Amino acid sequence: MIHMLYDEVMMTVQNYLSKILIIDDHQIYLDGLEMLLKQGLSDAAIYKASTLEDAKNLLKSDLEFDLILLDINLNNANGFDLCELDELKHQPIAILSASEHIKDIQQAHALGLLGFLNKATDNEKLIDDIQRLLRGECIFPTKDMTQTVLTPRQQDVLNLLSQGYPNKVICKQLSLSEATVKTHLRALFNILDVHTRTECVSVAREKNLI
Repeated sequence: MIHMLYDEVMMTVQNYLSKILIIDDHQIYLDGLEMLLKQGLSDAAIYKASTLEDAKNLLKSDLEFDLILLDINLNNANGFDLCELDELKHQPIAILSASEHIKDIQQAHALGLLGFLNKATDNEKLIDDIQRLLRGECIFPTKDMTQTVLTPRQQDVLNLLSQGYPNKVICKQLSLSEATVKTHLRALFNILDVHTRTECVSVAREKNLI
């Protein structure tokens, strides 16, 4: 009985934690990053996969990940190609790579990923960037700084929102579930630091986003 209650409590706690999946085939880096995130993100549950099969198995489970950190260069696989797999499509993915090539950064943005983080980033900044990603922000490096931008799907939702459409119409127009639309709206509210739909549209216009 005690064990059953303990399991129920642990399941409830897990449901409230942000779930992060790391996909990287360098085991030493993978283990080190797992330890860093567990220390720096007390409100997150960390999962890891060193192979594509491990990642697929986790993605086919009942777990719903809030963020997936994906390396570009994996054994016999390219991270960008993996983003096109059914298991990874529409997932909240950010690239975590040692690459500094502008074409890789541009490709990540073109695919609608959440961001592009560099493995050489110091620990404190990496934790901060991951927290921002979990809040719905997008992070891509520029020459001198990290820039916050909208994903293509967030832009689609914003465009329809600016036309006064309710969630149900936005869902139909974009072929998205209502839960997904609400997730994009929460992300927009966080990025623009607003609390209402009207404020969201107003601030977006000020920033020339619509």
